[in-house]
Amino acid sequence: MMKIKVLPDNLANKIAAGEVVERPASVVKELMENSLDAGAGRVFIDVQAGGTKLISVSDDGSGMSPDDTLLSLERHATSKITSSDDLAAITTLGFRGEALPSIASVSRLRLITSEGDGRPGTLVVIEGGKLLNVKETGAARGTIIEVRDLFFNTPARLKFLKSMETEYGHIAASVEKAALAHPEVHFRLTHGGRDTLDCPPVKRLKDRVEQVYGSVFADGIIDAGCERGTYRAYGFVTAPGVSFSNRARQELFVNGRPVKSPAVTRAVYDACQSLLMKDRHPAYILYLTMSPDAVDVNVHPTKREVRFVDNSEVHRVIYEAVTSAYKGGAPLEMPELPQTPESYSTGVREAVETYFARPHTSQPRQEAFTLPRGKPVPGQPVSAGTATHETTRDTPYHIMLLQVADSYIVMQADDGFMVVDQHAAHERIQYERVKARHNVQGGSQGLLVPVRIDLSAKEAALMEGIIPELATMGVEVEPFGGGSFLIRSRPLFLEKADIKELVLGVLADIGEQDVKGRVDDLREKVYQLMACKSAVKAGVKLHPEAMARLVRQLFECEMPYTCAHGRPTVVKFGMGELEKMFKRK
Repeated sequence: MMKIKVLPDNLANKIAAGEVVERPASVVKELMENSLDAGAGRVFIDVQAGGTKLISVSDDGSGMSPDDTLLSLERHATSKITSSDDLAAITTLGFRGEALPSIASVSRLRLITSEGDGRPGTLVVIEGGKLLNVKETGAARGTIIEVRDLFFNTPARLKFLKSMETEYGHIAASVEKAALAHPEVHFRLTHGGRDTLDCPPVKRLKDRVEQVYGSVFADGIIDAGCERGTYRAYGFVTAPGVSFSNRARQELFVNGRPVKSPAVTRAVYDACQSLLMKDRHPAYILYLTMSPDAVDVNVHPTKREVRFVDNSEVHRVIYEAVTSAYKGGAPLEMPELPQTPESYSTGVREAVETYFARPHTSQPRQEAFTLPRGKPVPGQPVSAGTATHETTRDTPYHIMLLQVADSYIVMQADDGFMVVDQHAAHERIQYERVKARHNVQGGSQGLLVPVRIDLSAKEAALMEGIIPELATMGVEVEPFGGGSFLIRSRPLFLEKADIKELVLGVLADIGEQDVKGRVDDLREKVYQLMACKSAVKAGVKLHPEAMARLVRQLFECEMPYTCAHGRPTVVKFGMGELEKMFKRK
């Protein structure tokens, strides 16, 4: 009996759909690419329930004839390539011929298309990959595709989708990328009957950036550009002195296709490494054009990744484009931009100065001194000359502390030595303090002047999804039109925090996670962010008494051995390890 069988078409299509259609945003992306390849000047997207109930994409492109319409629903049927040679120089966004049949196999699809010029249109209805109806219909030039009840016949895929707000956020991000890649096209995104993104055609790229990310962000970017042979890089980077706490606004378009490329990312960071603080990131929107045969886009099923024939030349042209921007761009003063280092450095500095009030003394860093009386430090020996470890809580501990690289505190242990990461240790201390302060104080404090934040469509979707959860923590946020929101209150326990930076940090930290309805998780993220932003950083010199205070308070914590994010605060090295290193054993 034969064990190997040819899969039926409907099952093969569902398998293909698993590669191409990851979530509703994948459907929107594929349909928009088809519209753009058809020469559309207008692409309107309407979604309901985060795209699970309805995705409608309409365009005014070239449309299709009745025969082409039916062929487009067959697997690997495409008008964009004809031979294997075409794969080496792809000039269209789509080319595999998998999108429509894959989408139709896991949804209820309705397609109306017409080539115009008085010719009749074609209506096609498919359910779960089965053709139900084909007929002529009246229609204007272009194509309308409605996808309803996505994954209705693959419940396993459906249950792994995130909340409606999260899925819509991914859709918004896809539309934003398409709008940035094609400023000459009119994009409109509607969710639940409300326009959330409307980008009419523009002649200047910066105008499109302003449509997508707002005027505050657009005012903080400078032009970048370089041309080397057949390679041309142009676009924008954030001005000197402006940086972000995450990589959210880093966009790359290669020959009009939004992609990710480690080579380009490395080039950007190499160009601006001297301008960035630790754990800060630049924002950039860069366009890279080259000969189609110099890039391979047939790498990933979703076409998100590309490979370059000459990585070194790509690195060079991007590097020179960014450095040319910084050489000609003056630093900008942008107090409105929430992601600037100034927006949080003052709060951190105050916290550090308050917590590590350094006494004026000439005591050398290596000199031994006495820790304040209190809870003993685990693993610490008693003072010299004492023959036993049996001591009381009131016994002072004499320890030797040494700061290495202004980041690590080395201290003697009963069986070797321990190394304390000063940032991780202080983060743990601050985390437990913030958490305890909230549990005691609770409540909120209204702001005399509401704080305004301007968000992209994706960020706005995430914000709308967590507004109720933020309210339970005392952070009252309300929509202010478009992608703008007003913060009207802050928790009492965050009295000295930069509330704008905190809210933006929560949004960035959510990312692809789904915190809808999980108030505890959201609150935990706020605790962690506050602790991290108020903790002393690596690279800060500490006075011996400050080091002693840090070590003592660390071991007074309930969980002293990890920071709020799970990184170790202390690493211990035993005498056995030292003796092995020096060949004594």
